Amino acid sequence: MKNINLIKTSRFRTLFSFGNRQTGRSGSSREVPFSKSIAATLVAVVFLLSTLVIPIPHAFASTPTAGTITPTSPGLSWDGTAVGTGAPNETTCVEGVNCDTYTLNVAAGDYTGKFISVKIAWVIAANDYDLYIHKDSNAGPVVGTSAGGAPQTSESAAIDPTATGTGVYTVHVLYFAVTSAADQYHGTATVQNAPRGRNASYLKDGMSFSSNVTVKAPSAGRDGEPSSRTDIFGNHYVAGIRGVPAGVDLWYFDLQPNSPSYDPLMRHPIYRGQPDSFTEEDSTSVGADGGGDVDLAVGFPDPATLATNNPPTLAASSLVAANISTQRSTDKGITFQNNPLGNATGGLPGDDREWQEFYGKDKVYLLYRTLAPAVTMIQRSNDGGLTYGPAKTAGAIGQVGSIDVHQASGTVYISGSSGQVCVGTPPAIPAGSEPLTYTCNVAANDPNGVAHLFFSVKVADDGTPFGTAYVAYSNDKDIYLVHSTDKGATWSQPVRVSDGPGTRTSVIPWMETGSTPGSVGITWYGTTEATNNNDANWNVFYAQSFSATADTPVFRQTKVSDHFIHGSNISEGGTLGNANRNLLDYFQVSFDPTGAAVIDYTDDHNDFDGNTFVSRQISGPSIKGGMVPSPVQGSGPFAPGLNPPPAQPGPNGEQVTDFTGDQTIGLLAEPGGTSPLDITSIKYSCEGTTDPVIVATMTVSDLTVVPPAANWRMNFTANAPDSKLSATGDYTYGLSDRGDQFWVRANTDTSTVGIFTFGTAVRNADGSIPYTTRGNADSGSFNSANRTITIKVAASKLNPFVTKGPAIANGSVLVGLRGQAFTSGANAVRDTTRGGTQYTVGCGTMPTPTPTPSPSPTVTPT
Repeated sequence: MKNINLIKTSRFRTLFSFGNRQTGRSGSSREVPFSKSIAATLVAVVFLLSTLVIPIPHAFASTPTAGTITPTSPGLSWDGTAVGTGAPNETTCVEGVNCDTYTLNVAAGDYTGKFISVKIAWVIAANDYDLYIHKDSNAGPVVGTSAGGAPQTSESAAIDPTATGTGVYTVHVLYFAVTSAADQYHGTATVQNAPRGRNASYLKDGMSFSSNVTVKAPSAGRDGEPSSRTDIFGNHYVAGIRGVPAGVDLWYFDLQPNSPSYDPLMRHPIYRGQPDSFTEEDSTSVGADGGGDVDLAVGFPDPATLATNNPPTLAASSLVAANISTQRSTDKGITFQNNPLGNATGGLPGDDREWQEFYGKDKVYLLYRTLAPAVTMIQRSNDGGLTYGPAKTAGAIGQVGSIDVHQASGTVYISGSSGQVCVGTPPAIPAGSEPLTYTCNVAANDPNGVAHLFFSVKVADDGTPFGTAYVAYSNDKDIYLVHSTDKGATWSQPVRVSDGPGTRTSVIPWMETGSTPGSVGITWYGTTEATNNNDANWNVFYAQSFSATADTPVFRQTKVSDHFIHGSNISEGGTLGNANRNLLDYFQVSFDPTGAAVIDYTDDHNDFDGNTFVSRQISGPSIKGGMVPSPVQGSGPFAPGLNPPPAQPGPNGEQVTDFTGDQTIGLLAEPGGTSPLDITSIKYSCEGTTDPVIVATMTVSDLTVVPPAANWRMNFTANAPDSKLSATGDYTYGLSDRGDQFWVRANTDTSTVGIFTFGTAVRNADGSIPYTTRGNADSGSFNSANRTITIKVAASKLNPFVTKGPAIANGSVLVGLRGQAFTSGANAVRDTTRGGTQYTVGCGTMPTPTPTPSPSPTVTPT
């Protein structure tokens, strides 16, 4: 926990977040999480008090203020000098009050095989300092960060001059929550030899994945950070979070090879609604018992009664503002029994980041950490994950990373961001008992930390005496793997998993194990950039090994995503900070009955915020041995699920389609029905000849009366890279945040006749989208009979603001097609669409071409 209740980890990042975070009337309109607004207020109070009571030093820097380091120098040290506390992020902290800076000059020289370790340390564990390292200045790119929570007494990160160069670096320290100004941090910078590990061999490709498909839910402005599981029969579940108290959404895919609705290309997501819903009514939800985090787990049927155990029990958990709610389904997620209002809590109210895993068919372990104090809690359910017994603890190991159970012995493994893995061995009598105590050992450490993001443990039922335990982690540059064959008492040297220029920087790994020694599958986000910076364009990667425990393992690696899934930095610091949190904190991989990897991840390339996409391995080696069979779709029928989304593109060529009746009112209400602010589609077209006029037409479900004080905005982007249709034809690959972003808006603030404007937008480094008005549109109108709002703007008005490519003209491809309708105030009405397909400007003498979908991925023989 952060003292003063400013939580940086996954819990409060979505507190009271619902719908889309960029909805607003003008300017930068991103909703601010509740805890972040408290932080901003606190900073202002601290600054005011410091100006009235505490003399502020003239120099807002450390003592000394700067130093120079060489490849052979013994090192540098300095001390903090700020006098306050409550710095929520780098953007709003006040130098000399609640943050300070040390300037580190890295002299030219040979840094091959070396790195610069930067560390800050203090005495009182309740104090909380955060460390950021920038290149050139505090306004430059972040090359290293360490921002864990109390209790702890140090933060550390590293500089790799071979990747980011020599010259000036700034070490920026935030006084996040400092209870005693006398406990100033002490900083050091030392040149060290890079740690040695095992070498590996790398194979590229030889595997392929299905075209990436997105899942959709009504009223959801985002559905990210997906938890996913596939049981032994092939029932695949994926759940994404909207935010507290909006709850989580669940989808089902049929990956049972002998089923008539077998869906190996994952083209038929079946929406199951919200397992944590208070009302269990999708159309009239009044909120849900969670939404801050989600985790799923599936049971392991008794082999003796395998035929009668399909489906295995599905357990779910959802993070509430204070505790954890739990759910259980025995019918593939169609219905849930819900134990609401934070049933699972072993400590004081206030928990964070829960993880689940089954032992057998009905025992479920739940891991989380409390916030005061920040210690682990492990509870067990004996009824399939509905209710949980008393909590055990393994002490403080930082942010919890995951939990897993060795099915053959019942041994429980948990992990934390401190690099520790704790193992609980159950008593021999009675059989099936849960562990009473846990033994913790350091599994891995790295100069740049092992928590980029979760330090996750998995244990394989691979026939070895204790099972093989694995941890996959990122050091903010590469993905590494370590293993243990003696129940976590000792751990191997690390081996690098990620390889090649396409994944030069690799973060947020997850893994799953196979059934033979050394068989693992690992997935992560990777970019060609040398650091996790604002210029990074990200892909999803997957690596597979059947010899991960060998002295020289072999990893086969491939790219999963068929498009860039994100264009910006990726936040690794939880709620606060000034990084982009659209991808949230993790994504997962599982294996289906054929041994194919199934990967569900977060993507914001064409949307306002992060949403869940899915893909499945369709060729290459199976984790079970042999080859993944070629995908053959079942004959159907395919169930539509709850509230299926409309087809995209629409029947009349609408590039954007949206659910009917999914507008929201205030924080929670979803009234259903029709409304002037309920978007059903958006269509882009053009008029004119030499100077094309872009025509944006939004259709709503009812426009009998044009309401006052309402807004309708439509977005589009020119000159975005990769502007081509997806292989499925229902969205574009275009990376909208890298192009010239425009919008048109109708508002009735002063008249129901409407004011029609246009402007520009840009995605900030923190993920927010400011909207800047540039002038009046050429025309605009409301058509009550057709239920449409139409706005027209000439390309000649847009082109003065084009900076990323050629002027908009016939032949220009527009992507990032999406829209919002909204009012303001305490009971605001809003509706937000997902991203659409694309539009090629073609009017006058040039006919509009018919877009051709991108080809399906080529299957590469092995």
